[in-house]
Amino acid sequence: MLFEFHKGNNATVATKNICDVYPSALDVRKCQRWFSKFRSGNFDFSDTYRSGRRTTLDNDVLRAEVEANPCQTIEELSNTLNQPWSTIQEHLQQIGKVSRAAV
Repeated sequence: MLFEFHKGNNATVATKNICDVYPSALDVRKCQRWFSKFRSGNFDFSDTYRSGRRTTLDNDVLRAEVEANPCQTIEELSNTLNQPWSTIQEHLQQIGKVSRAAV
């Protein structure tokens, strides 16, 4: 997108050019948002702070809970630790716990 921006193309033309090479890689609206950033002088590609509630789940607490009863489901852990299902799943991956069918 940055290359297309520097060529002087608008977001619609840039999206078409990119999608000609990589089909379905980009939609026009996303390209417009990036072009808006570029026009304002922001060429930073690093992740920025996102608003939202921070997780308060400590991996050590989760690890202890799993080791106490390894047969618990994510839903049971979610209810026990009062955390969303997706947070439990993410933190299980962080501590190296993976699902193994029938084990």
